[in-house]
Amino acid sequence: MKMITSRQHRLLRQLLQQREYVTLLNLAEQFGVSKKTVQRDLNVINDYLVDSHIQVDKKAGAGVMLIADNTADLLLLEQQLNGENDDADGVTGHARRIKIASWLLSETPKETSINKLSERYSISNASIVNDLRIIEDWITPLGLQLIRSQSGTHIKGNENNVRQAMVALINGLMNHQDPGTVNHSRLDPGSYKALIQYFGDQDVAFVEVLLKEMEESLAYPLGEPYYINIFTHILIMMHRRVKGNLLVHSGDVSREKPTDPAFAAAGKMVEKIEQHIALPLPEDEVWFIYQYIISSGVMVVENHNHSLLNAALFSDEARDVTLQLVTRFSQLINVDLGTDKQLFDGLVVHIRPLINRLHYQIIIRNPLLEDIKNELVDVYQLTRVAAEDVFSRTTQRLVSDDELGYLAVHFQAAIERQITHKRVLLVCSTGVGTSHLLKSRILRAFPDWEIVAAVPSKNLPRVNQEMSPDLVISTVHLPEIDTPVVYVTAFLNDADLQRVTDTLITEKLHQASSAHTIIQS
Repeated sequence: MKMITSRQHRLLRQLLQQREYVTLLNLAEQFGVSKKTVQRDLNVINDYLVDSHIQVDKKAGAGVMLIADNTADLLLLEQQLNGENDDADGVTGHARRIKIASWLLSETPKETSINKLSERYSISNASIVNDLRIIEDWITPLGLQLIRSQSGTHIKGNENNVRQAMVALINGLMNHQDPGTVNHSRLDPGSYKALIQYFGDQDVAFVEVLLKEMEESLAYPLGEPYYINIFTHILIMMHRRVKGNLLVHSGDVSREKPTDPAFAAAGKMVEKIEQHIALPLPEDEVWFIYQYIISSGVMVVENHNHSLLNAALFSDEARDVTLQLVTRFSQLINVDLGTDKQLFDGLVVHIRPLINRLHYQIIIRNPLLEDIKNELVDVYQLTRVAAEDVFSRTTQRLVSDDELGYLAVHFQAAIERQITHKRVLLVCSTGVGTSHLLKSRILRAFPDWEIVAAVPSKNLPRVNQEMSPDLVISTVHLPEIDTPVVYVTAFLNDADLQRVTDTLITEKLHQASSAHTIIQS
């Protein structure tokens, strides 16, 4: 089984107690999170249960419920979860494993013993051995090994991989929907709470000031997901140095110091960190922070001051990759997005640090990934196809799902901009008054559209040829024509509006996505 967060563990136990369908809204209210968060957690739980012959069944209008081919499987899972709840302080077995994994990562390369872990958590040696097996399954894909020998147990790997694994654990503890009345910092309340609990308020406050001064010296702010990422990594670096556990970073750092202002900023940050913890840091840590700075996306405020997009945010490589990506995506949907300057500028600012993240193997988390996959199904799939084509050629590296999610949002926005200016021909045979009502409601829903004419169906062939509209909206059945047609009621209700939007965006994207899938298979 895969590891899940404590909240997901509690949600699974709650579902086991339900013998009927429960709505997402009900679960969201019980756990104090949004419906989208519950949906994401249910997807993770389904993966967690993949080997248990149990799944989360979803029924429209009713909600969700755990189902299994054999009731005994549900009973076995319940016994397993109940059996995990054997800590003296009532912490679940899953939460205990997170604590053990966190402790082993924090203390590596120091060793501990199964007996010591057994005493610490007041459970049997056999339970600790089982916990270590699950932890080993989790850390192995992260480039780490769990070493068990006569001298003791410890995690083996390089410093970069240890820190990435610690970030993954801490991210699992962050509840980004955590309700709170005050934002203590730029961190959302859930992230702030998790970092305070893990590292203490003094170190969190120090790093907040440290990053603020760095942003001021470079004259541009980091985007939120990158801000949280570098924030967490610096805290981990400080924590492991204080404990005397720093390992050698993977890869050789260049001895030729770059003239990049970001490298100078990283050097000043290391000096301040050394003063704060009263300990020297290896020279490699300057390079470590520098890599994270140049791999972080910036927060671009959209206004008329285009000087915000200064040359430091671009590179020739980023421009080339962006152009190829836009071209490939345009080919997939058969719509030219190459003239969309907003798309190009937004992507090139994002892709510059993305290339650095791929080079330095820096992982970022996209908290909206599941929402993006659910809401932008076709755009996400087509973004994956375009990115695999382009990045496999230009960087020889694959882009992660989290990164794809950010790219997909840029493309979705560009596609929606494509429908803001359309020339529309109305066909309505129920009278002038009705056609005026239909025109009024269309323009209210799509104020930037141009209604080129409103005609009866008998005049359609001639007017369509003369006007060459982008779309025909009709209240009556029409003979087949080359121009896309949407059939609506004269009163243009919500279902009609959805059909209009689907015709312009969803159907076209779905056809492109399906066509590519067929070709690939």
